[in-house]
Amino acid sequence: MSDAPIFLTGVTGFIGKRLLPLLLAEGRRIHVIVRDPARLHVPEGAPLRIFSGDIGDSGVVRRAMEGCEEGYHLAAMVQHRKDPAEYERSNILGTRNVLAAAMELGLSRLVYSSSIIVYANDPSSLKDETARISGDAFLGDYHRTKYYAHLEAARCAAEGLPVILVMPSSVYGPCDLSDANRVLAWCRRFKHGWVPHWLPNEGRLVLNVAYGEDVAQGILLAMRRGEGGEGYILGGENLSIRELMERIGNLAGDTRPFRSFPTGVLEPLAALSEGLAKLTGTRPLLRRGLVRSMNLPWAFSSDKARRQLGYTITPFEKALRATFESA
Repeated sequence: MSDAPIFLTGVTGFIGKRLLPLLLAEGRRIHVIVRDPARLHVPEGAPLRIFSGDIGDSGVVRRAMEGCEEGYHLAAMVQHRKDPAEYERSNILGTRNVLAAAMELGLSRLVYSSSIIVYANDPSSLKDETARISGDAFLGDYHRTKYYAHLEAARCAAEGLPVILVMPSSVYGPCDLSDANRVLAWCRRFKHGWVPHWLPNEGRLVLNVAYGEDVAQGILLAMRRGEGGEGYILGGENLSIRELMERIGNLAGDTRPFRSFPTGVLEPLAALSEGLAKLTGTRPLLRRGLVRSMNLPWAFSSDKARRQLGYTITPFEKALRATFESA
């Protein structure tokens, strides 16, 4: 194994926090870009070189990547932002900067973390890496910018950059409440009795949820075993929103039945919520993209990653219990 440092973005994010200990356990030196170094918590003496800034600055990206042999690009804007330019700077411009620096500096391998959201417009009931990626319609700024960033990575791969794409599904895990970790948020609501027992369309919506520790291991496997230019879905179990809520409810001792309502009633409410948010400068309680997503298929297969990378999935009950106990 080379002793050259590793380039890493997104180290303070949900997956980055889980990947960093795996890299440190290998004894690797790591170059990280951090917007706010105070958010980075690592063991004293860890072999990290910190570059203050963000990936929207091409100079910071290039300086951080100099001397590195491998790289992981995980950084992305996931949390809600009022200004679409914030998504564009992080997800599109930042990815372009990482890809351009990797091409210029001759990085030997780069793993880019895309997302299953790029497959949102494919109507298949169970999707894999052959699903259609298109920009026919977007669920929001995150979907739009991750779609174009994915295209940038695929273009660079076609031009010879040894970039491996991974597409995590809806991630979850203990001790990290964020927009991405919705399962933990639901666990907390159940613990505090804040869950209204109503589900859209009888709770038939199917989700694919991936344990964060599994995804971090999958990203490491993609670096070691993935093929340049290939994409790998890193998912978990497919289950309906009703089944998910009932399993969390069982852990909380809440077995009350759920009632159903049609998603159509949410569309005007979402439009009103977004309008009020614009007027008040606050975060909308409900977004139209979220309502549209409730009528899309979100079941995915990780068979390719299992076969080619050795990707493994933690049993859902075990992962859910760990998440619930931390809530």
